[in-house]
Amino acid sequence: MFSYIYGYHPVLMSLEKDSLVKAKKVLLVAKKHSELLVKLKKLNIPFEYISLEKMNNLLKTTKHQNICLQVADYRYFELDEIFNRAPKHKFYRFLVCDKITDPHNFGSMLRIAAGNDFDCVVILSRNQVQVNSTVAKAAAGALSVVPICQVSNLSNTINFLQQKHFWMLAADKNDQAVNYQDLKYDHHLALIIGSEGEGVSNNILKKADYVVAIPMSEKIESFNASVACGIIANNIYLKTK
Repeated sequence: MFSYIYGYHPVLMSLEKDSLVKAKKVLLVAKKHSELLVKLKKLNIPFEYISLEKMNNLLKTTKHQNICLQVADYRYFELDEIFNRAPKHKFYRFLVCDKITDPHNFGSMLRIAAGNDFDCVVILSRNQVQVNSTVAKAAAGALSVVPICQVSNLSNTINFLQQKHFWMLAADKNDQAVNYQDLKYDHHLALIIGSEGEGVSNNILKKADYVVAIPMSEKIESFNASVACGIIANNIYLKTK
């Protein structure tokens, strides 16, 4: 089975030698992208010209910039594989998604995780959007950089991470929440972001070592999931890089 990554920059990043996605073939609408063609020939990756109508039908979108990459179906990682690698910085940093269902939000969160040197993203195998072409487009190449671990039970995964001395940080606005800027982040940590409608699940909140909130104007109730993720993740990055 094949999946597709579309858009010029996501395709280009997916062709890097250390990419986590396995390229099969590039499909193009027009005879341009000379820089890309040089790379394809160097990497011995086949390419094919197809009609605009065929690409639109194949991808079910017109927002592909006349290019897509056919890849093997995404291979999710096991947590043990992540721990077999050294952390990117002194401590491991994980992003944990609690039932994120919007593919654009999820793709943005993958991009945030990659841009802030997180070691992996953890998602549920159900009640959670999985990797697809829309996610890949929104991630803007992050699929090739940050590994994604798929788990069946988030509660058990959190227990496992806490046994490995992780701090669990749940983003939420409640009476126990502390300002996200006040923590030192001098431990292995996992940042938990909940869905747009429900936020972090109650059973997951109860397991968190810290509930963190972003100070903001009272004129609006909250940021969306990916925006909140970006603000907190970048603060973690700046304090621990």
